[in-house]
Amino acid sequence: MMMDHVRVVYATKTQHSKKLAQAVAKALLVQAKSVDQCTKGEQSELLFIAGGIYAGKCNPALVSYAQSLDTEQVKNVVLITSSVSITQRKQQEIREILTMKGISVVDEITCPGAVFFIKLTHPNKRDLQFVAEAAKSIVAKTIIS
Repeated sequence: MMMDHVRVVYATKTQHSKKLAQAVAKALLVQAKSVDQCTKGEQSELLFIAGGIYAGKCNPALVSYAQSLDTEQVKNVVLITSSVSITQRKQQEIREILTMKGISVVDEITCPGAVFFIKLTHPNKRDLQFVAEAAKSIVAKTIIS
């Protein structure tokens, strides 16, 4: 089975994570896929997982996807997280699942999200550029080392 070097996946309720994943995928010259479109056994050296925090919790579809992964499929993960909350802008549950499986979480890129009328314009163009540039930098560092 051929192992792709880099893949980008996402789960979204508001389409924000899809936008972030697509910005990263475009910058890395790969395709972004919804976790619903992923098939068991897809492999990569570096997997970007994009998702939001909703009312303080990770997207259940993303949690389920993380639970399905193993070290035969993926070696390293970068989390991409959007959330209205500044203090809860981390995918802690996903990180714990992956770490317990022996999958290295090498970084987490975070940006503002939006809900209802709060931070309505996020993620905006600047957020998308920031996330894409951060992803390119992480890929360069990960591939070099």
